[in-house]
Amino acid sequence: MKIKKRILSIALAGTMALGLVPGMTMTALAADGDTSTYTLTIPSTLSVANSGWNATDGISATGTLASGKKLTVTASSDGEFALVNQSDNTQKVGYKLATASTDTEATTSWTFDSLSDTAAKKDMGIIVEDYSSKPAGTYQDTVTFTAKVEVAKSAAETPSIAQADCTFSPSNGKSTLSNANITTSMEYSADNGTTWTDVTSAGSIASLAAGTVQIRVKETDEKLASEAVSITVPEVLHINELVGPYTGDRLTCEYYAGETWQALVNRYGLIKDYSRRAAFDRDGFIYYKDRGSAVLVTDLVDNTKTYEVQ
Repeated sequence: MKIKKRILSIALAGTMALGLVPGMTMTALAADGDTSTYTLTIPSTLSVANSGWNATDGISATGTLASGKKLTVTASSDGEFALVNQSDNTQKVGYKLATASTDTEATTSWTFDSLSDTAAKKDMGIIVEDYSSKPAGTYQDTVTFTAKVEVAKSAAETPSIAQADCTFSPSNGKSTLSNANITTSMEYSADNGTTWTDVTSAGSIASLAAGTVQIRVKETDEKLASEAVSITVPEVLHINELVGPYTGDRLTCEYYAGETWQALVNRYGLIKDYSRRAAFDRDGFIYYKDRGSAVLVTDLVDNTKTYEVQ
């Protein structure tokens, strides 16, 4: 179902007065095989009295939606949401449909997830740009409202990713999060859901800074995005640079709070476990510089200590 509305303006003594023609109410049936019926009401008056915000009565609908269906109303504009001077089409007054005077983005779609005999209403108004410098004339545009009954998407299942099942590996101050349940059908956000990035490697997400990362299943044609799970990424720490006295090999080890030297043995090829003592490959054992005692692989890594190879 489509409803077309023409936005009109009239020039009086060089001053523009904007207005809209009356709205319409239409009753329609859904497509064959769908038991949905609805009555859609576009505002009876859509007056544009001034630049800036102009409130309307909104869009309302009554009726019945079949199970698993939703009613979507979309708006399109012949003039690409600008009133066009009918004598000089280079002169235009821009406007946007919105839900509130504070909106910075246009609204061109409204969704009714359920209907009844009581009218469900969606807010709609018109924000018009300043037209005080525009030449006199008749400015107009045609807006088409299209209503369609569609399959209502449910949210995808929340991913089964628990903090306790995640492992982390550091590299250059960032972390790679690993979990067998991470798939490329997911996306993640490191800024509290403001932006989302696709997972590109099954089982892991790389280059994460310390903090909270949210992970969810992406939206598809059949499903909405799932609820996100939040995982805490630990801070990457590092100890002083280790230097091999014979080979000249150098290594600055990164670690996480609470890790022992065994984690560094597992992480770095140059760190060895010789009889439960931490060694720097073939250069010698690793010692606490301040006390001269050997480092055991069961000792906690501690960046407040200075280590050396002997």
